[in-house]
Amino acid sequence: MTEPLTDEQLLAELAGGLAHSDPVPAFVTEFAKAAFEWRSIDAELAELVFDSSEEELAGVRSTGEARQLTFRAPGVEIEVVMMSDEARRLIGQLVPPQQATVELRYKDEVRSVESDHLGRFAFHDLPVGPISIRCLILDDGTETVVQTDWMII
Repeated sequence: MTEPLTDEQLLAELAGGLAHSDPVPAFVTEFAKAAFEWRSIDAELAELVFDSSEEELAGVRSTGEARQLTFRAPGVEIEVVMMSDEARRLIGQLVPPQQATVELRYKDEVRSVESDHLGRFAFHDLPVGPISIRCLILDDGTETVVQTDWMII
């Protein structure tokens, strides 16, 4: 039978185990830096209220790699469909329909498009990794900034 460890021995073994932990993956560090770098106190954060990847659709055939997301902020919803086909597309709509400059933000780059009169927008050839959507909505001379949290695609 082995002797029980003293408190000092137990703490030494725990410290040894923690000293040999795996390093933080590079993409996690990049993601954290990007999230901090793109913060804005003036932007309204749109809350994720629906994610199709969290839904179980029993008995439904797969139609490919499409993911539907809905984000909600006061006065606007951002509805998005991301398709992981060869073109890697993101198609979205602002509800209620409103014209806005929509930015797709990732790593060190920002892509920008204008939504149409129905609030629709699209991005093609999406990068792999974390992205965020930022909408600059101009209504009656007032600019509202709404942005989503970062998500992995």
